[in-house]
Amino acid sequence: MAEETKDIAVREVSTMMERPSFITGGNEGTQHIKKEDLMMPRLALAQDLSPETKRIEVTKYIDGLTSGQFFNNVTKTNYGAGPLKFMVVRGDRPRFVEFFPRDSNEGKGVKRMNVPANDPATRFGANGEKPTATKFYDFIIVLLPSREVIALSFKSSGLKIARELNAMIKMRNAPVYTGIYELRSEQTKNDKGIFFVPQVKNAGWPTNDEAGKELVAYTQMLYEGLKDADVNISHEGETHPDEEEEFAYGANARPGAAPDEM
Repeated sequence: MAEETKDIAVREVSTMMERPSFITGGNEGTQHIKKEDLMMPRLALAQDLSPETKRIEVTKYIDGLTSGQFFNNVTKTNYGAGPLKFMVVRGDRPRFVEFFPRDSNEGKGVKRMNVPANDPATRFGANGEKPTATKFYDFIIVLLPSREVIALSFKSSGLKIARELNAMIKMRNAPVYTGIYELRSEQTKNDKGIFFVPQVKNAGWPTNDEAGKELVAYTQMLYEGLKDADVNISHEGETHPDEEEEFAYGANARPGAAPDEM
Protein backbone atom coordinates (compact mmCIF):
# COMPACT_ATOMS: atom_id res chain seq x y z
CA MET A 1 0.00 0.00 0.00
CA ALA A 2 1.24 3.47 -0.84
CA GLU A 3 3.00 5.33 1.93
CA GLU A 4 0.70 8.31 1.44
CA THR A 5 -2.35 6.20 2.30
CA LYS A 6 -0.58 4.64 5.27
CA ASP A 7 0.14 8.06 6.76
CA ILE A 8 -3.59 8.73 6.96
CA ALA A 9 -4.07 6.03 9.55
CA VAL A 10 -1.07 6.88 11.73
CA ARG A 11 -0.93 10.65 11.61
CA GLU A 12 -1.99 12.44 14.79
CA VAL A 13 -5.61 13.53 14.70
CA SER A 14 -6.49 17.19 15.05
CA THR A 15 -10.23 17.69 15.21
CA MET A 16 -12.89 19.52 17.20
CA MET A 17 -14.55 16.13 17.81
CA GLU A 18 -11.79 15.15 20.22
CA ARG A 19 -11.58 16.86 23.59
CA PRO A 20 -8.71 17.10 26.09
CA SER A 21 -8.60 14.22 28.59
CA PHE A 22 -9.11 16.56 31.56
CA ILE A 23 -12.60 17.55 30.35
CA THR A 24 -15.16 15.26 31.91
CA GLY A 25 -18.93 15.01 31.95
CA GLY A 26 -21.50 14.46 29.25
CA ASN A 27 -23.36 16.93 27.07
CA GLU A 28 -24.63 19.22 29.82
CA GLY A 29 -26.17 22.41 28.49
CA THR A 30 -26.77 21.08 24.99
CA GLN A 31 -30.01 19.17 25.60
CA HIS A 32 -32.07 21.94 24.00
CA ILE A 33 -30.25 21.53 20.67
CA LYS A 34 -32.38 19.25 18.51
CA LYS A 35 -31.71 17.81 15.06
CA GLU A 36 -33.76 20.55 13.42
CA ASP A 37 -31.43 23.09 15.04
CA LEU A 38 -28.33 21.55 13.45
CA MET A 39 -26.87 22.29 10.04
CA MET A 40 -24.12 20.18 8.51
CA PRO A 41 -21.56 22.13 6.49
CA ARG A 42 -21.05 21.24 2.85
CA LEU A 43 -17.84 20.76 0.88
CA ALA A 44 -18.31 23.10 -2.08
CA LEU A 45 -16.28 23.74 -5.23
CA ALA A 46 -15.57 27.36 -6.12
CA GLN A 47 -16.35 28.51 -9.66
CA ASP A 48 -16.15 31.89 -11.34
CA LEU A 49 -19.90 32.07 -10.77
CA SER A 50 -19.53 31.40 -7.02
CA PRO A 51 -20.07 34.46 -4.79
CA GLU A 52 -17.35 33.13 -2.49
CA THR A 53 -14.66 33.95 -5.07
CA LYS A 54 -15.71 37.57 -5.51
CA ARG A 55 -16.03 40.61 -3.30
CA ILE A 56 -19.74 40.95 -4.03
CA GLU A 57 -20.71 40.14 -0.44
CA VAL A 58 -17.94 40.63 2.10
CA THR A 59 -19.51 38.16 4.52
CA LYS A 60 -19.24 35.39 1.93
CA TYR A 61 -15.83 36.25 0.54
CA ILE A 62 -13.04 33.81 1.44
CA ASP A 63 -9.63 35.43 1.30
CA GLY A 64 -7.36 33.66 -1.16
CA LEU A 65 -10.04 31.33 -2.55
CA THR A 66 -9.81 30.83 -6.29
CA SER A 67 -11.88 28.88 -8.79
CA GLY A 68 -11.25 25.15 -8.67
CA GLN A 69 -10.66 25.02 -4.91
CA PHE A 70 -12.82 23.23 -2.36
CA PHE A 71 -14.13 25.08 0.69
CA ASN A 72 -16.35 24.61 3.73
CA ASN A 73 -19.48 26.67 3.08
CA VAL A 74 -20.04 27.29 6.81
CA THR A 75 -16.57 27.75 8.35
CA LYS A 76 -15.18 29.19 5.05
CA THR A 77 -12.12 26.93 5.31
CA ASN A 78 -10.18 26.68 2.05
CA TYR A 79 -9.01 23.11 1.31
CA GLY A 80 -7.35 23.82 -2.02
CA ALA A 81 -7.88 21.93 -5.27
CA GLY A 82 -7.03 18.54 -3.81
CA PRO A 83 -6.42 15.74 -3.88
CA LEU A 84 -8.40 15.34 -0.66
CA LYS A 85 -8.61 11.91 0.95
CA PHE A 86 -11.92 10.95 2.55
CA MET A 87 -14.05 8.08 3.81
CA VAL A 88 -17.80 7.80 3.31
CA VAL A 89 -19.95 7.52 6.44
CA ARG A 90 -23.32 7.62 4.71
CA GLY A 91 -24.66 7.81 1.18
CA ASP A 92 -28.29 8.88 0.75
CA ARG A 93 -30.94 8.17 -1.83
CA PRO A 94 -31.44 10.99 -4.34
CA ARG A 95 -33.40 13.95 -3.03
CA PHE A 96 -34.94 16.97 -4.72
CA VAL A 97 -34.68 20.66 -3.88
CA GLU A 98 -36.78 23.34 -5.57
CA PHE A 99 -35.17 26.73 -6.17
CA PHE A 100 -36.86 29.99 -7.01
CA PRO A 101 -36.35 30.89 -10.69
CA ARG A 102 -33.43 33.24 -11.15
CA ASP A 103 -35.72 35.99 -12.44
CA SER A 104 -38.42 35.37 -9.83
CA ASN A 105 -39.96 38.14 -7.76
CA GLU A 106 -41.06 35.59 -5.16
CA GLY A 107 -37.65 35.13 -3.60
CA LYS A 108 -34.10 33.88 -4.07
CA GLY A 109 -32.38 30.60 -3.33
CA VAL A 110 -34.21 27.55 -1.99
CA LYS A 111 -37.99 27.51 -2.27
CA ARG A 112 -38.62 23.95 -0.96
CA MET A 113 -35.86 21.94 0.68
CA ASN A 114 -37.24 18.39 0.59
CA VAL A 115 -39.49 17.80 -2.41
CA PRO A 116 -41.05 14.29 -2.60
CA ALA A 117 -39.74 12.19 -5.50
CA ASN A 118 -43.25 11.86 -6.95
CA ASP A 119 -43.97 15.60 -6.77
CA PRO A 120 -44.88 17.25 -10.11
CA ALA A 121 -41.89 19.56 -9.65
CA THR A 122 -39.55 16.59 -10.21
CA ARG A 123 -41.05 15.75 -13.62
CA PHE A 124 -40.87 17.21 -17.10
CA GLY A 125 -43.80 19.33 -18.20
CA ALA A 126 -46.27 18.43 -20.94
CA ASN A 127 -44.32 20.56 -23.43
CA GLY A 128 -40.88 19.40 -22.35
CA GLU A 129 -40.33 21.99 -19.64
CA LYS A 130 -37.59 20.78 -17.35
CA PRO A 131 -38.36 19.94 -13.71
CA THR A 132 -38.33 22.89 -11.32
CA ALA A 133 -36.87 20.68 -8.57
CA THR A 134 -33.17 19.79 -8.79
CA LYS A 135 -31.90 16.28 -8.10
CA PHE A 136 -29.15 15.90 -5.48
CA TYR A 137 -26.98 13.02 -4.34
CA ASP A 138 -25.68 13.55 -0.80
CA PHE A 139 -22.84 11.83 1.03
CA ILE A 140 -21.60 12.41 4.56
CA ILE A 141 -17.84 12.03 4.55
CA VAL A 142 -14.86 12.21 6.88
CA LEU A 143 -11.89 14.18 5.57
CA LEU A 144 -8.48 12.65 6.26
CA PRO A 145 -6.33 13.05 8.22
CA SER A 146 -8.28 15.77 10.12
CA ARG A 147 -11.40 13.58 10.51
CA GLU A 148 -13.64 16.55 9.88
CA VAL A 149 -17.23 15.46 9.18
CA ILE A 150 -18.80 17.28 6.26
CA ALA A 151 -21.40 16.76 3.54
CA LEU A 152 -20.47 16.21 -0.10
CA SER A 153 -23.37 16.97 -2.47
CA PHE A 154 -23.65 16.58 -6.23
CA LYS A 155 -26.17 18.13 -8.60
CA SER A 156 -26.49 18.98 -12.29
CA SER A 157 -23.21 18.09 -14.03
CA GLY A 158 -22.02 16.33 -10.85
CA LEU A 159 -24.69 13.61 -10.90
CA LYS A 160 -22.46 11.38 -13.03
CA ILE A 161 -19.67 11.66 -10.45
CA ALA A 162 -22.11 10.75 -7.66
CA ARG A 163 -23.14 7.60 -9.49
CA GLU A 164 -19.49 6.70 -10.06
CA LEU A 165 -18.81 7.07 -6.33
CA ASN A 166 -21.83 4.90 -5.55
CA ALA A 167 -20.44 2.25 -7.91
CA MET A 168 -17.02 2.35 -6.21
CA ILE A 169 -18.67 1.93 -2.81
CA LYS A 170 -20.83 -0.95 -4.00
CA MET A 171 -18.00 -2.81 -5.73
CA ARG A 172 -15.93 -2.93 -2.55
CA ASN A 173 -18.37 -5.48 -1.11
CA ALA A 174 -17.66 -4.05 2.34
CA PRO A 175 -19.34 -1.67 4.80
CA VAL A 176 -19.72 1.84 3.42
CA TYR A 177 -17.47 3.34 6.10
CA THR A 178 -14.37 1.22 5.34
CA GLY A 179 -13.03 2.54 2.01
CA ILE A 180 -10.76 5.49 1.27
CA TYR A 181 -11.37 7.74 -1.73
CA GLU A 182 -9.71 10.74 -3.31
CA LEU A 183 -11.40 13.95 -4.43
CA ARG A 184 -9.85 16.58 -6.68
CA SER A 185 -11.01 19.27 -9.09
CA GLU A 186 -10.36 19.19 -12.81
CA GLN A 187 -10.36 22.15 -15.17
CA THR A 188 -12.41 21.99 -18.34
CA LYS A 189 -13.89 24.51 -20.75
CA ASN A 190 -16.63 25.07 -23.28
CA ASP A 191 -18.17 28.00 -25.16
CA LYS A 192 -19.08 29.64 -21.82
CA GLY A 193 -15.49 29.63 -20.57
CA ILE A 194 -13.35 27.71 -18.09
CA PHE A 195 -14.94 25.89 -15.17
CA PHE A 196 -14.09 23.07 -12.77
CA VAL A 197 -15.63 19.68 -12.12
CA PRO A 198 -15.04 17.29 -9.20
CA GLN A 199 -13.37 13.94 -9.83
CA VAL A 200 -13.40 10.95 -7.48
CA LYS A 201 -11.31 7.79 -7.49
CA ASN A 202 -10.53 4.87 -5.18
CA ALA A 203 -7.60 5.40 -2.83
CA GLY A 204 -7.32 2.02 -1.11
CA TRP A 205 -8.12 0.86 2.39
CA PRO A 206 -7.05 1.79 5.92
CA THR A 207 -3.82 0.13 6.99
CA ASN A 208 -3.97 -3.39 8.36
CA ASP A 209 -2.68 -2.42 11.81
CA GLU A 210 -3.94 -0.89 15.03
CA ALA A 211 -4.04 2.61 13.52
CA GLY A 212 -6.17 1.40 10.62
CA LYS A 213 -8.47 -0.53 12.94
CA GLU A 214 -8.92 2.52 15.13
CA LEU A 215 -9.77 4.63 12.07
CA VAL A 216 -12.45 2.17 10.95
CA ALA A 217 -13.81 1.98 14.50
CA TYR A 218 -14.17 5.76 14.39
CA THR A 219 -15.98 5.83 11.03
CA GLN A 220 -18.20 2.94 12.15
CA MET A 221 -19.14 4.91 15.25
CA LEU A 222 -20.11 7.86 13.05
CA TYR A 223 -22.08 5.56 10.75
CA GLU A 224 -24.06 4.10 13.67
CA GLY A 225 -24.82 7.57 14.97
CA LEU A 226 -25.80 9.09 11.64
CA LYS A 227 -27.37 6.25 9.66
CA ASP A 228 -30.93 7.06 10.78
CA ALA A 229 -30.44 10.74 11.59
CA ASP A 230 -32.35 13.46 9.77
CA VAL A 231 -29.41 15.56 8.63
CA ASN A 232 -29.91 19.13 7.42
CA ILE A 233 -27.23 20.04 4.90
CA SER A 234 -26.31 23.70 4.59
CA HIS A 235 -27.03 25.28 1.21
CA GLU A 236 -25.29 28.53 2.10
CA GLY A 237 -23.67 29.91 -1.05
CA GLU A 238 -25.31 27.29 -3.28
CA THR A 239 -25.01 28.15 -6.96
CA HIS A 240 -28.38 28.28 -8.70
CA PRO A 241 -28.70 24.98 -10.63
CA ASP A 242 -29.86 26.72 -13.82
CA GLU A 243 -26.79 28.94 -13.85
CA GLU A 244 -24.48 26.03 -13.06
CA GLU A 245 -26.09 23.85 -15.74
CA GLU A 246 -25.83 26.53 -18.42
CA PHE A 247 -22.21 27.21 -17.50
CA ALA A 248 -21.27 23.53 -17.47
CA TYR A 249 -23.00 22.49 -20.68
CA GLY A 250 -22.86 25.73 -22.65
CA ALA A 251 -24.11 25.42 -26.20
CA ASN A 252 -24.50 21.66 -25.72
CA ALA A 253 -27.38 22.13 -23.29
CA ARG A 254 -30.72 21.05 -24.74
CA PRO A 255 -33.78 22.97 -23.47
CA GLY A 256 -35.95 20.66 -21.42
CA ALA A 257 -33.25 18.01 -20.95
CA ALA A 258 -32.23 16.74 -17.55
CA PRO A 259 -28.50 17.02 -16.73
CA ASP A 260 -28.32 13.20 -16.81
CA GLU A 261 -29.42 13.27 -20.45
CA MET A 262 -27.01 15.87 -21.80
